[in-house]
Amino acid sequence: MTSSTILTDSTDRFGYDPITETYHAQHDWTSDSPLSITVVGAVAAIIGKEPTEMETLHSAIDPDALDTLLSSGTEPGIQVEFEYEEQSVTVTGHGEIVVG
Repeated sequence: MTSSTILTDSTDRFGYDPITETYHAQHDWTSDSPLSITVVGAVAAIIGKEPTEMETLHSAIDPDALDTLLSSGTEPGIQVEFEYEEQSVTVTGHGEIVVG
């Protein structure tokens, strides 16, 4: 598989890393949308489902706790890992979402 990058708009970043075989997305901290919504959107795009067809994020992790813990985007030492829709998901304190 080759490296690819899909831009959903000028502020979102989304791409595939063929070396680690993981997908990467970046939360836009300037948007009104919470981090948990970005996580759901990223996983949905990767697995090819609409968010409404997926289990709720709450089935994997408390979305409010995730949003609160990583609310500033400036917590470099924090990393949250969980399974969602049969995918390994890691969310960093900078708002990077890694799925693979």
